[in-house]
Amino acid sequence: MKQIHITRSNNIVTFETVSVDNTETVFFTNDDPQAAHWPTITSNQLGPAPSANSSQCSVPTAAGPYQYGCKIAGHENESGTINVFLQLAAGTTTLPQATVNSAIAPAQVVVGGVAPYQISGQQFQIVDSGNNIIQQGSNSIGPGMSLTPGENGIWASGTPTVVGTYNFTFTVNDSEARNLQQVQYSMSVVAA
Repeated sequence: MKQIHITRSNNIVTFETVSVDNTETVFFTNDDPQAAHWPTITSNQLGPAPSANSSQCSVPTAAGPYQYGCKIAGHENESGTINVFLQLAAGTTTLPQATVNSAIAPAQVVVGGVAPYQISGQQFQIVDSGNNIIQQGSNSIGPGMSLTPGENGIWASGTPTVVGTYNFTFTVNDSEARNLQQVQYSMSVVAA
């Protein structure tokens, strides 16, 4: 849940801008002693106010900036923005089968959240068809493979250099202090 403050300074009402994921609710708090501001989103009233200076709403589920404003006489031009983004989550967890020493098409392994992303705790293990460990390590998702953060998520890409099943995991933190960890990813790599 995020709280948006409505304030007044030099007789100008200001709505605080917030960023939320699409599973959260927004709680408006009116800190302006001169008026009861009941915000609206896309022309729909947010609902009954729980108290004389607050109102709560669910945010839209689609990503994007949403305008909200006041429907009080004399305050029609006052508005703010709620930036809605998708919840930080795993994307593709089983990558398409790859061929050793051939580049793979980038696979989006993390979706949602807000860039920039920080990746840590990378660990991998490669096993053969008998589930015997061939190679393992940290600070990587496997030989020839890497993670690339972008504006809307993280992609796995590269050229795998070992035949076997790559199993890997990593931790992601986004700029909104959200965290994703303990997701298991895999990719089968076959001989040419």
